[in-house]
Amino acid sequence: MKHFLTLSLIAACLAGPVLAETPLPESCKPKVAGVALAVAPEAGKAQLKCDIDRAAILEHRADAIFGPVAKPLVRIVDTAVSPSGATYVYAVSDVQGAMILDARSVPADMDNSGAVPVCHLRALVPDSVASQVSLALLETASPDLPGYAERIEFIQNPDGSRRAVLMLDPLDVITRVQTASGERNFSRHVRQSDKVAKLNELIIGVANVSDGWECTAP
Repeated sequence: MKHFLTLSLIAACLAGPVLAETPLPESCKPKVAGVALAVAPEAGKAQLKCDIDRAAILEHRADAIFGPVAKPLVRIVDTAVSPSGATYVYAVSDVQGAMILDARSVPADMDNSGAVPVCHLRALVPDSVASQVSLALLETASPDLPGYAERIEFIQNPDGSRRAVLMLDPLDVITRVQTASGERNFSRHVRQSDKVAKLNELIIGVANVSDGWECTAP
């Protein structure tokens, strides 16, 4: 079966229109012409650094509004901007043997922060989910898992062939985990599927179904 590579744009903002963007870190700005021709492994490292720095802006913003989270096992930053103009930061910590989720929404654009509701959730991760999170955290220590995953999605054509589509919409999720061998950082598109994406889904899923969110209206 033949595979055809198609360079096409996926429509941005599947969750709603992008109303604002976070500032662009220096590491995200091209340093030389022809950066797209960089060797793939080096390009991946450069993109991961860019995504880590983008996530750090939102992490610091969440910490400034709500206070820092002590020694999280995993921290997830969803850089997509919601229709309300917010982005989301999630952290899971071990508190006396229990997994506690701390989730925050913060303005993507601080110049327009007064128009964006800020929300906070602190919730116990259910035991059934906590066991899956623990396993996923162990799996993320594997050196086989790349830090940056290429934004490619394979689409099945009506004739049975497949085409590879670049996912260029701004729906990046950046994950930092503590493993036995040290800290690791990952960047995935929200539609990608691997062990890192599974970890993200488990944690964000708990936040999505919780009724414990407390919000301050703009």
